[in-house]
Amino acid sequence: MDLPQELICLIVSKAYYRNFPFNTPDYDTLSACSLVNSTWRNPAQTLLFRRITLEGTPAFARFADATSNKTLLSNVRSLSIALVQDASGVEECSVSTLVSILGHCPQLYELSVSAHKLFSLNPNDISSISAAVEAGSISLRSLRLLYCSVQSPLLYELVGLFPTVEFLTVGVEIAAAPPPMAPALRLYELSLHRTPPSDVLQWLLSSSGTSLRILELRDLPSASTCLDIAKCCPGIQSLRFMRYDSHSAAILAQCTNLIELVLLNIPTVMPTLPPSLEHLALLIQTYTASVNLQPVIQALESLPRLRLLTFVGDPQGALEETCEAKNIVLRTISRKFWINDDPVKATHFPRRQSVSNFYLMN
Repeated sequence: MDLPQELICLIVSKAYYRNFPFNTPDYDTLSACSLVNSTWRNPAQTLLFRRITLEGTPAFARFADATSNKTLLSNVRSLSIALVQDASGVEECSVSTLVSILGHCPQLYELSVSAHKLFSLNPNDISSISAAVEAGSISLRSLRLLYCSVQSPLLYELVGLFPTVEFLTVGVEIAAAPPPMAPALRLYELSLHRTPPSDVLQWLLSSSGTSLRILELRDLPSASTCLDIAKCCPGIQSLRFMRYDSHSAAILAQCTNLIELVLLNIPTVMPTLPPSLEHLALLIQTYTASVNLQPVIQALESLPRLRLLTFVGDPQGALEETCEAKNIVLRTISRKFWINDDPVKATHFPRRQSVSNFYLMN
């Protein structure tokens, strides 16, 4: 029996975000679905080629050079690449490989780069990448630099090559001084795994004073961080702290229009939360030590607009009773994880990973 195309798309989409908590695609199921028949093939292949992972990039590059099926290649939205000067490892790719992929994938939306043996792009590399971006009219929106040398200028080079980026993740420590010319970036989201020096952070945010909406800090901020991001704070709607101290509290106090707050564990001193808050997420990492939820319960009394409390841990009855009394939805998850979102602009918080977001990545 032939199923309607809409129903097939719905079934196949259920196999995409399946591997909790990182929700990586279930490639085995998608591949099997693409082999059912011609009716199933297109919906399954659309999702199968949506994200190219680090280990799959070299094989994909060879396939892209050999295939004449441009429709398949136009489905690619996210690419992860281990960039080196001269590729020799199984997962490694040279700059020329990246240039080739860019030439085949004009709809690329997100690029994740790890550079373990590449300190900097030479002028020929920059010229080649720039030409590929221009020729394909690539409008990259999300850039993730996951690894490079501390002194490498690669971050600045990539930002210069992709000025349309609005979602930026810096997963490494950056010590190299920024270039004198400010970037054209108007960031919507900035995720920092390490706290950058003041001059680096000021450079990254120099054009994002009114555009930044989401800020994630996985490292403790410095005293200068509060000053560096001050101009952005009134516009920030989602703030995420993996570590919390007095400097974090100072940043929180500056975000007067906050809608979402994500905290890893409950702070020793529960901060005063802005009354604009609509979503509070608490990610409790301990399995053994008892957690005092009384400061959280007290904080809920001062949040008139709070509609959702996400609690990753084991909530106690008092918290459930308080949420019920205040008509707050309590979403509890026992498995420990950090929140991962699709890099799309939010219509509400929390955002979520969903195939419906793919329509926003065109």
